[in-house]
Amino acid sequence: MDTKKSYHLREGVQVRKEIFGLLFYDYRGPKLYFVPTKNLIGNDFFNGTQTAEGLIESIRTHHRQSRQSSQQWVLQVLTMLEQKGLVHG
Repeated sequence: MDTKKSYHLREGVQVRKEIFGLLFYDYRGPKLYFVPTKNLIGNDFFNGTQTAEGLIESIRTHHRQSRQSSQQWVLQVLTMLEQKGLVHG
């Protein structure tokens, strides 16, 4: 996966911040997806202004995680969201 990509919600998908993380609602289903991101990814990440690389660096800096674990986690979450058809890069 290219960490230089930014991500947008697919048409018909909304995201909302919750206590556990993010809640995605896909009107095409309709389906709900609970993603336990805690406070590591905000719902505004999916407006396409920040790259995956920027998110990785933000997590690494603000949450004192290693670059490798931050990158692995971010890429895992984004890959899953893409596979579910909720976001695109």
